Amino acid sequence: MKEQTVYTGRIFSVVQKEMLFNGKPAERDVIVHPGGAAILAVHDGKVLMVRQNRAGSGKFMLEIPAGMIDAGEKPIETAMRELNEETGLQASGLKPLCSFYPTPGYDSEKIHIFRAIDVAPARKHLAMDADEEIELKWIKVDEALHMVRSGEIDDAKTIIALLMV
Repeated sequence: MKEQTVYTGRIFSVVQKEMLFNGKPAERDVIVHPGGAAILAVHDGKVLMVRQNRAGSGKFMLEIPAGMIDAGEKPIETAMRELNEETGLQASGLKPLCSFYPTPGYDSEKIHIFRAIDVAPARKHLAMDADEEIELKWIKVDEALHMVRSGEIDDAKTIIALLMV
């Protein structure tokens, strides 16, 4: 079927695709995104969260650390890098928890969630991206789940990760 890139930006591109639905052609706009990796770090009954301003929601959000997969990078490599960049921590290992498509109707992004094993201060702290302003918070797991139920935490990857604690 026919495909045409109509926009290419720094983070994603938009492709117009011709597809078949019930045997009939239809056109769809699809955001093409490299995907992301997120890290669930739990220590002493608390989960590591980052508070940052998000363009899509137009507000500050509480989330687990996460970031976009760079070209040629594996999701587990992204998770290790993002944990270090955003929090100054490292893990002795990462355990895959799940992968999911947040909005498959129009977006190719796939997010991979990993559980951090034995987090500790990083030997060498990687620099954050220039446009990141992040505040770290360790929140009791029960409190974080309450914040999900109350709507205070409304980030999908974070909600999914918290359900897997």
